[in-house]
Amino acid sequence: MSRFLHGVLATGRNAAVVLASVATLVAANAALAADVAPIAGRPEPVANPNGVKAKIAMIGFANNPYWVAVQKGAETANDVLKSRGGEVRWIVAGANIDVPTVNQAINAAALQGYNGIGFFIAGEGNCTTIKTLIASKKIAFGAYNTLLPCVEEAGGVIDYAQDQVTAGKNAAAELVKATGDKSGKVGVIVSQFTAPGSEQRRKGFLEGLQGSKLTVVNDGVEAKDSAGTTFAAAKDYLTSTPDLVAIYATAGGPFGAAQAVKAAGKQDAVKVIGYDFTTENIAAIRDGSMYATTGQDEFGQGYNVAVTLFNNIVAQQKVTPVLQPAVSILMTKENVDKLDPAKQPLGAVPKL
Repeated sequence: MSRFLHGVLATGRNAAVVLASVATLVAANAALAADVAPIAGRPEPVANPNGVKAKIAMIGFANNPYWVAVQKGAETANDVLKSRGGEVRWIVAGANIDVPTVNQAINAAALQGYNGIGFFIAGEGNCTTIKTLIASKKIAFGAYNTLLPCVEEAGGVIDYAQDQVTAGKNAAAELVKATGDKSGKVGVIVSQFTAPGSEQRRKGFLEGLQGSKLTVVNDGVEAKDSAGTTFAAAKDYLTSTPDLVAIYATAGGPFGAAQAVKAAGKQDAVKVIGYDFTTENIAAIRDGSMYATTGQDEFGQGYNVAVTLFNNIVAQQKVTPVLQPAVSILMTKENVDKLDPAKQPLGAVPKL
């Protein structure tokens, strides 16, 4: 065989390999671009025949396991929207949550060209910032975690969050029922007294205890969503309060209190009540160190807000009301299997 013919055959074989590789790549890209079905029971993405680009930033933090589910919701929204002209990026603003930090993250996202921004609202000061950006840059804004009327007043598209005052009242009612006619003290652990959601839960709880034989040890101690700090605060309550019957944790890291109760061997005597359907809290429910935890549809706070912002950007769709209470169900050992997200399809709306 001549060198020329050999070269032609070799080139043909190489070309075939290249073509096969290209075909594989095209098929892979097609698979990536294929529609991911929207999640049943949640906001339905609108059609986007004009190919409007929706670039959405979802701003969160990284100081407790609550964020894992919110981020998963945002990332799933990206999977659903990417073939429809939408892009959802999860942006971590840090670990310390306050109004200036959230505002800084919002302004940075606006400078980066996002035309939709979802954010954890840390206070009314965030509403002042978004009102200015809505007027100047026509950005669609959505908030989550705490229901604050100023979001709607500022022109926000959606605020999807737990009705936290009601959640606090329900937690108190459950504790009163669980302790029966017994009197005793309750230790309260909050995120920060300046955090609006945590305060709503604390005040709702105090209101719910009125008329019962249970009283709080003090106004509460701050743990800033840290499980380690929550553990230490719970340990202090356990050692300083002989008639302690419960510990109520209003924010991130309540499993730290459960660990302290378990370490002291007081699972039967001291009931821990917290928030969020996290892996850690569910494990504590199962082993009896946590009595109850209330969910706030953590996944939906990422997913629902992102999809609603997409619909507003693409089709100017508005939701009514803007302030939307999130699904909020109290989990105990009796219903943990029905509510455990790990036992449900991805993103399934919590229900009993």
